[in-house]
Amino acid sequence: MRSKGNPRVLALALLMGLTAAPVVTWSAPVAPFTFDSAYGRLPKNVIPLDYQVAITPDAAALALAGEERVLLDFRQSTDTVILNSLNEVFSNVRLDGVPVKGVVSSDEQQLTTITLGKPASVGRHTLTFSYKGKIETTPVGLFYQPFVAPGGQKGMLLSTQFEPTDARRMFPCWDEPAFRATVELTATVPAAWVVVSNMPVARRSVRGDLAVTTFGRTPKMPTYLVEFSAGDLARISATSGKTELSVWAIRGQEKDGAVALANAQQILADYNDYFGYAFPLPKLDSIAVPGGFTGAMENWGAITYNDQLLLVNASSTLNDRQEIFSIQAHEMAHQWNGDLVTMGWWDDLWLNESFASWRAAKETDFRNPEWKWWETQDADKEGAMRADARISSHAIAQHVTNELQAANAFDSEITYSKGQAVLRMLEAHLGDDVFRDGVRRFMKAHAYSNASSTDLWNALGDASGRDVARIASGWIERPGFPLVSVAAACDAAGKRSIRLSQQRFLLQASDAAAAPWQVPLQIRVGSETKPRPALLTTPAETFEAGRCDEPLSVNAGAIGYYRVAYDAATLSANTLAFATLPSADRIALLDDQWALFTAGRQGLAEYLKLASRMGSDLDQRAWSQMNNALASIERNLRGQASHDAFAAYARTLLQPVADRLGWQGHADESSGTQKLRRAVLVNLGTWGDTAVIDEARRRFAAFAVDRTAIPPDDQEMVLAIVARNADAARYDQLHAIARAARNDTELQRYYTALMQVRDPVLAAQAARVAVSDEFPEQAQSVRMGLVIELAVQNPQLAWTTFTQNLDLILKPQGQFAPMMVAQYAPDVFWEAAPPDTIEAWVRAHAPAEMADSIARGMESARFNVAQKSAMIKAVGSFLDTGATAARPASGSPAGTP
Repeated sequence: MRSKGNPRVLALALLMGLTAAPVVTWSAPVAPFTFDSAYGRLPKNVIPLDYQVAITPDAAALALAGEERVLLDFRQSTDTVILNSLNEVFSNVRLDGVPVKGVVSSDEQQLTTITLGKPASVGRHTLTFSYKGKIETTPVGLFYQPFVAPGGQKGMLLSTQFEPTDARRMFPCWDEPAFRATVELTATVPAAWVVVSNMPVARRSVRGDLAVTTFGRTPKMPTYLVEFSAGDLARISATSGKTELSVWAIRGQEKDGAVALANAQQILADYNDYFGYAFPLPKLDSIAVPGGFTGAMENWGAITYNDQLLLVNASSTLNDRQEIFSIQAHEMAHQWNGDLVTMGWWDDLWLNESFASWRAAKETDFRNPEWKWWETQDADKEGAMRADARISSHAIAQHVTNELQAANAFDSEITYSKGQAVLRMLEAHLGDDVFRDGVRRFMKAHAYSNASSTDLWNALGDASGRDVARIASGWIERPGFPLVSVAAACDAAGKRSIRLSQQRFLLQASDAAAAPWQVPLQIRVGSETKPRPALLTTPAETFEAGRCDEPLSVNAGAIGYYRVAYDAATLSANTLAFATLPSADRIALLDDQWALFTAGRQGLAEYLKLASRMGSDLDQRAWSQMNNALASIERNLRGQASHDAFAAYARTLLQPVADRLGWQGHADESSGTQKLRRAVLVNLGTWGDTAVIDEARRRFAAFAVDRTAIPPDDQEMVLAIVARNADAARYDQLHAIARAARNDTELQRYYTALMQVRDPVLAAQAARVAVSDEFPEQAQSVRMGLVIELAVQNPQLAWTTFTQNLDLILKPQGQFAPMMVAQYAPDVFWEAAPPDTIEAWVRAHAPAEMADSIARGMESARFNVAQKSAMIKAVGSFLDTGATAARPASGSPAGTP
């Protein structure tokens, strides 16, 4: 599963009524997967081997009728069968044709207990029953998704979202990942509808206005990977090897899937080779769901996507295309790690998500080298490290005891981004070829089965001849990461040795008791092209590191998931040579210096001296990092006496870059240069550069008359500048443009810009728009993102809007709302009210079982408050003493020394 964009848009919850699970002592698994030892709530004395499920959905009544036949293996003689169900009523329940003694269902426990007339013998038996269920109106289980097509016609689609624990909403089943079984699905729907599932259609018969379609039997797989979609769908198709690939969309929009179809052909061919195990299903569909959920889901052979993450139209941007490729690469990686091989229980969710994120980034970079994708992924890694530097952070592998915890284990910062970064660091340490060999061994050994972290470490260990578990376990099983401190010593000849020491890096606390990590270092000295690998295994060790007058990187390539603090002399050498360092080494140094400043370990001047020495290099990621840092400072200074002086200083850093880039792109520009131009101009416009504001207004005036006057890639930039400086007339123009959006791509872009209005009166109008009825059914999920955008300029207004319209905002978001309320709301709205006030509200609206997530959110909010106070003081001191030294040289491009 992949969620779109900022994890803060995750949303509403379904399992509020679950009883708390008993407190258990847990540590990460240290043994290979076995079915009997896999954690779960269901007993393992009776297991499913095959499901035959026949459903008849009634979309108008939001009702579902089902017939089910389950081949069971009784591993022990018993008179009780326990399985998962939710909102279903059973009838005519029989075992081997004999009526059972009793059936008791508990929606609170999400369990059904079937009592037999007498114990069934060991061996195979057949359970049959009928049931009544419901079609959901939020994206859980089998759900109903109304939409308005671009032409204005209304329609509806049925689709499914089962991960992690919602297959039980469509059909009673053993809904835990270790219970793999084959599935044969039959659906009776209107004959005019198209139906799609995991396997190709095996047979179809028309009976009057209805059609009965049976799909081929699936391989053995967990129930959460079953998929069913039905409606007025159409497709475009191609092949990759022996696999038929299709992109399905609402009829009339299928042609917008051409880019995604071409992507899928490339990705599938690459993955067949990389994993050494050809995709085993006969077809792989990609299904564009209008609205529904905010991300994508890796159902085996039938991946579902929010249509904005799959379809490319004339309004789409390069960013859209990049996001589509990377998300496809993520979901298709799951077809192996997640589907072919599945984690044994949700504790090891990272085996699915971290792995898919890492493999997707690697694939995106491989197929699109001009995007410099690993550099863009550095921003995700930094988000993970900021979250992981909290004392309340959690390990990548975290214990799950019930459905609520499973639904909220999808933490994009730790489960996705930290896991991705750790795998990349481990791959660099072992070597790409060795790592790939280990992955292939893992796939071959566990195909059509389940696995634990230990199974992966064992496969990588067999491939490398090393104790990989010893290196990797600390990164997966413990929260946090180390700060590696560098203390250099020089001999009489200028030869340098460095003493590297490690301790846990925290933003607001210390943890002297933290055990040392096995830290895979990449050390680069001077102009070396290839860094030297090393492994820091103890609290402190000494290494040779060239000469003292050479720059030094202890995280060459920015591959490591750790911070580095250089001593004053080494930092000075690195600063002098900053403009000549390899791009990724510059990024690592910028990231670390900014983190050290925000943690109060170093001053602001040390960071800004680096920013002032970028030279003529227009590296997008480095400037993006500095853009974001400067923007963070500017935001914290609003309303302070030092604000205008700092904004003027920040403009002097960016103005030379803007002068070089101008407003007009060139055909041979890289995507990074294009992004840099837009980011720089937006910040200059935000910080009051009148020339930039005037030019944006001029372009907007032309755009208001002719929507082709600004290319789609530049619209977000221009509209952001105009909106942040809008008067009533321009606000009305922008609102009219948003209301006239021709498709959902434009709708999201234009309404997002509208939320960036700074004027309080106009912002109040924007807030009302965010909760108005202006949005078509499939776009209801954008409300959360709009309120988050509103919070950047008007935090109190956004908080009021959020809290007073909670159900409306969160209803479309599916099963993730407890995380939104408990962890992300405090981080988003920290400026809006005192932390104690926010915490009281959060505790009143989040399940009590989410105490850990609440603690993380509130730690982040309180840190933001403290950081703002510290930043105000630091900037005042910097402006008094350090601004001149850190200012770009007059007349030189971006501060060339």
